[in-house]
Amino acid sequence: MNRIAVFQVKRRSEESAKREAVDNIILAVAWALISGILFAVVFKLYGATAKRLEYVAYISIVLAIGVVDLDIQKIPNSSVLALLVVRSAAVIYQIATGVPAKEALFPSAIGLAAAFILYQLPMFFGLPIGTGDVKFASAIGFCLGIFGFLQSAVIMAIGLVFFLAYLMARKKGNIKTKVPMGPFLALGSVATIICPVFTGLEQQIFSAV
Repeated sequence: MNRIAVFQVKRRSEESAKREAVDNIILAVAWALISGILFAVVFKLYGATAKRLEYVAYISIVLAIGVVDLDIQKIPNSSVLALLVVRSAAVIYQIATGVPAKEALFPSAIGLAAAFILYQLPMFFGLPIGTGDVKFASAIGFCLGIFGFLQSAVIMAIGLVFFLAYLMARKKGNIKTKVPMGPFLALGSVATIICPVFTGLEQQIFSAV
């Protein structure tokens, strides 16, 4: 995923400094160590092999999205599509192994719709949200469901508040400063996978409907 991120940055930016920011051995080693730790936690928390693989894929993809967006303020469509493909494969697997279709598909469909709608609201108040951010958020809603997305969004908002406070304290920006949201939503997504607050709630709701 580190090499994929390097490729995505090189395709979208001609600035050597931005390319060098992701194409260096220090980042590659740190990326491998962080990924390894997160993967180990996922394997510890989740017993089912399919769920382990699904969450490992999510973590790998969102880390790449976060790094690319932090570097060049762009979210690659191919990475967002990869999230949708992984979740779609997981839904198909669930249905094939006997999970009712509504339990497998409805949480993802509603999560996607909720994330898309929530990310449109700031536009009504004159706060522009990048198309890439909307796509990324919608994909997270599809992958983690509405409650997983909401937890991710809350963690993202807390991270943004602290970052903006840092910028203002250092006199490097203010509330109107454009900040890439991808890294913070990636952080929220990983935190939600590692420590979900609403574990199994969606399945309980949809199985009762």
